[in-house]
Amino acid sequence: MNTRKPLRIAITGVSRGLGKALSHALASRGHQVYGCQLAVDATTGAQGNPVLFNASVTEPGEMQQFAHAVGREGPVDIVVCNAGVITERKPAWEIAVEDWQRVMDVNVLGVVNTLHAFLPAMLDRRQGLFIAISSGWGRSASWGLGPYCASKFAVEGLIGSLIADMPEGVGAVALDPGNGVNTQMLSMCLPDEHEQYISPENWAEHAADYIVEHLYRKNISGSCTVPHPGL
Repeated sequence: MNTRKPLRIAITGVSRGLGKALSHALASRGHQVYGCQLAVDATTGAQGNPVLFNASVTEPGEMQQFAHAVGREGPVDIVVCNAGVITERKPAWEIAVEDWQRVMDVNVLGVVNTLHAFLPAMLDRRQGLFIAISSGWGRSASWGLGPYCASKFAVEGLIGSLIADMPEGVGAVALDPGNGVNTQMLSMCLPDEHEQYISPENWAEHAADYIVEHLYRKNISGSCTVPHPGL
């Protein structure tokens, strides 16, 4: 994993926020990026960078199709499970069961569906890096965010268990973006504070280099945090 050639990177949830900014930052560095989101325009699957696909992380079959389409072009070096949802801040008992279900389906089972789709090829090659976006709220809980905290604590545990199963050469990281990024999701839970945090575009400039140059090229696994000026 010490080669300096451009990498092939698949990212989920690229319609906005961290995923969109990260996909463009990585593409600007010469890496070929493949992104999936819930709805894309007529350029779906067309040549470009990033190349966009219509796929939901909650649908195992769609993720398999995404992985198959990307794999036809060559092996994937890095997968970033970025797709995520959050609820407005309320006590856990006031949050509808349907909202709990949605958060778990996207934030946890979405990661599971993605690893089922992409990991077998990495394991066959004994090379690659699987990243799931975590959160500081997946390591230290906060009031009113029961579903989100529970889902990100689950991501941390899932990745920890995955690392124990991985062969040498294949890595897994639970990646905390670091101290909040001014996304639409953050505005839902910090409506009076979100604008004071770093922008997704600024964050992505640091995250892209950290993911490639540190996590991938140094074959890092574990719980990590993106270093950036907003910390």
